[in-house]
Amino acid sequence: MSDTPKEILRDYIKDQNFTSTNEILASVKDMFRDILEEALES
Repeated sequence: MSDTPKEILRDYIKDQNFTSTNEILASVKDMFRDILEEALES
C-alpha cells in the first residue's frame, strides 16, 4: 500500500464532502469504533 494513513484519511474527508469539523470527528469516531470492534472480535 503506497498511501500513508494520513493520506488515506485526507482522501476520505475530501470524498465525503463534510460541512463541519463535527461531522468529520463523528465519522472518524465511527470508523475507528468499527475497526476496534473487529479487532477485539478476532
